[in-house]
Amino acid sequence: MDYDELYGKYTEKASQNPHYAHYPTIPNAWIYIAIDIRDMNMCKIGLTTKEDPLKRINEGKTYNPFLELFATYQLSACTWGCSQQELNDIENYFHHRATFGGAIKHVRTQRDSEWFFNDPEEAEHQIDWMLAKRGFSVRGWSLYEIYIREDRDQEKLNYVNVDALKEIKTIFRPEPYEYKSRALAAGLRDYQFADYFNFLFDFHRGDEIRKIYLK
Repeated sequence: MDYDELYGKYTEKASQNPHYAHYPTIPNAWIYIAIDIRDMNMCKIGLTTKEDPLKRINEGKTYNPFLELFATYQLSACTWGCSQQELNDIENYFHHRATFGGAIKHVRTQRDSEWFFNDPEEAEHQIDWMLAKRGFSVRGWSLYEIYIREDRDQEKLNYVNVDALKEIKTIFRPEPYEYKSRALAAGLRDYQFADYFNFLFDFHRGDEIRKIYLK
């Protein structure tokens, strides 16, 4: 595959952020968005250094069986990888960025959790933009498009280089009736996953821009 043609047509070659160049990279660095299927008006924005963020979600399911992955970003697969320092800085960004609405606090300790009163698709949209603006790249190509293209609405996609981002980003949108069958088989009640089911139904009927990150 000609990646220079695929990724470079609407963007430019990236350069490493000098601020993080001297920090050692870590083998696994992920951002993930998770949801509680009972309420699609909030989401969990987490970071993990586990090999697979699904393991992190499965740990959470021991105390919350309604957790599901919504999207993942493998930062360690970017051109220059990711350091623990940058991962820490990104976490700090999430907790102080007004776009994410401020973290929900734990009632007992009043400390920030990783949950936000934020639509998960909007959170995903903002993370796409944040990664592009921070200078993350794939195969040496920037994640931010600077040249006009006619084949898609760049504004709706925050001018993100979708083809490159798809290498490190995965979204999870099961077919709604398939998910319903699995949920009922797991003993859930209809009302417990109705919000998520309706979201999935609407998503799969949506336009191609909304589904552009499906693999």
